[in-house]
Amino acid sequence: MNPGLHKCILLIQLFVIVWAGHVSAWGEKGHRAVALAAYEKLQPQAKEQVGSLLAIKGFDSLADAAVWPDLVRDTKQPEFSHTGPWHYVNLSLSASTFERSRDCPDNCAVSALEQMQAQLKGSDRQQRVEALAFIVHIVADLHQPLHVGYGYDRGGNDYSLRVGKEDFSLHYYWDVYVLKNTGNARQLARHLSSRLTQPQIKRQQVAAVSQWLYESHAITRRIYARKPKTISESQYQQDQKQALEQLTLAAARLAYLLNNQL
Repeated sequence: MNPGLHKCILLIQLFVIVWAGHVSAWGEKGHRAVALAAYEKLQPQAKEQVGSLLAIKGFDSLADAAVWPDLVRDTKQPEFSHTGPWHYVNLSLSASTFERSRDCPDNCAVSALEQMQAQLKGSDRQQRVEALAFIVHIVADLHQPLHVGYGYDRGGNDYSLRVGKEDFSLHYYWDVYVLKNTGNARQLARHLSSRLTQPQIKRQQVAAVSQWLYESHAITRRIYARKPKTISESQYQQDQKQALEQLTLAAARLAYLLNNQL
């Protein structure tokens, strides 16, 4: 395909993501911000490999790759129809920790992350860039509390909530609304990057994926323990602070992962 035409198609598809952002973890802004902040902390060799891979699909930045997995899901591209469960993990209501046999017997974000990490090490460059995009996306997903949630209400999508005069789902609140007034994706990324240090990134080597899940689900359990129907301004400020902490962790862990795999 002509590179110019490919980029035009990609831009149209990315518009679809913006329009349908209410169903994407962290929304487009959160995913882009995590990718951009992590990219700034990559070692030169990893940055070079990322740039080479991104060019294969016409991505202008790692941020474009970060939102692509939502694109192929939301536009129902047949070859990626199996990736829906790759965006979340559902735990038991009584669970406090993740158990692979119980919570991910088939496909889930955890198994998908493992699969994509193996695919990133392969030789097929098309498969490698797709793996890179999914890795960037899934790492952020696993730090959004409602993506380590409960199946009975579809991760809070069926849970109604009011903030001020607005009504929407608990999932949308944590995906998008909680990041209101944090600037655009690049501004948010700069804020996240300013919170990241190389020692902090290195410390993430001891944080296994099971630890990510434990942290996210602990937040989810606290959210449901409150049984919120309305969100006060003070609660919103607390939730935004929590969300920024989760995004910072996602960026740090993504940077560490890519520095060690590329």
